[in-house]
Amino acid sequence: MQSDDRFAKWAAAFLRTVGADSGAGAGQGDAAVPGLRYEGITPAAGDLLRSVDAGGIPAFVTGNLRQIASDNGIEVDPGWTPNEILAAIRAKVRDAEPGGPAPEP
Repeated sequence: MQSDDRFAKWAAAFLRTVGADSGAGAGQGDAAVPGLRYEGITPAAGDLLRSVDAGGIPAFVTGNLRQIASDNGIEVDPGWTPNEILAAIRAKVRDAEPGGPAPEP
């Protein structure tokens, strides 16, 4: 199955537009905007979470969303909603935070 990256492209364009209009972090990088750095996940997953945090919540599970989850070690159940996949990705971020769960031996 080929990955559908239309959502990721839309989200990137959306973020560029929102950033340019609001001035929040436009051209300043992730570190300039609190809460927009995501540790412990792939760059594509970080881009996805940034787009969701900006208001771009996926309406349905796409091949791209499944691929991002897979690339981050998340096994997606066929019955999962986009919100459940996003919650699993966010859990990976929480696990990577200082003081998060210790790695299993």
